[in-house]
Amino acid sequence: MICARKSGGSLLKNFKLNYRGRLCSESFGGPRRRRMTPDKYPGRLILFEGPEGGGKSTLIKVMAERLRVNLGLGVVETKEPGHNTELGKRVRERLLHDKTLTNEEELRFFIEESRTDHFNVIVIPALKANKIVLCDRSSKSTLAYQYYARGMDKTDILVRDARARRNVNFDLILLLDIDPVIGLARKDRDNRFERETLEFHRKVRAGYLDMARTDVEKKWVVIDANQPLEIVQALAWSAIYDFLLNSIEVITR
Repeated sequence: MICARKSGGSLLKNFKLNYRGRLCSESFGGPRRRRMTPDKYPGRLILFEGPEGGGKSTLIKVMAERLRVNLGLGVVETKEPGHNTELGKRVRERLLHDKTLTNEEELRFFIEESRTDHFNVIVIPALKANKIVLCDRSSKSTLAYQYYARGMDKTDILVRDARARRNVNFDLILLLDIDPVIGLARKDRDNRFERETLEFHRKVRAGYLDMARTDVEKKWVVIDANQPLEIVQALAWSAIYDFLLNSIEVITR
């Protein structure tokens, strides 16, 4: 786990993704950096997680625009549940608003079905095309809400999730941490998850923090989302930028 702190220093310009899937800079004069881990696909998958009201959706839009404009990268914005396919939209409507959907097994089935479609249709093709994928919620939300808050079987959740993702892993996870009292006050509480009790949402937050604290791969970056928006955006941008520098081989020209 890394706790994000605001840092100084200028950002490199003129980045672009070349045909080999490597990040290049025409203005960078330093040494080559080796990839930290081998990758199944040349793109990068960045996950935004956190309790309700942390500002994930807004932050993704801002980060996507900066990646496109400042670094010249191809970016795909997506979310769970409700990615942009017919199945994704149908599942989102059922998961969020269908009051008859109360059976835990049925709930797990819809989450797995939706995630399978999401990765097959949107995420994996984007990664194959060298894109940076910014995802609003996914596997870690399932653990936080279903295991930590509802007490469902963890092994079952992990097996279903890995199968749905086809074992494609997240490269960077940004956790927008916020007190549920503050976060829920920002929401209309018009869906099944937002209408859960305060104690439920406290368990969700504790689950996220536990996952970040026990992160042995150092993929999690925790950002205090109670801070002013411009600070949250600066911390997120710094984390994403540093990740791109350190995880993708930089080639000089």
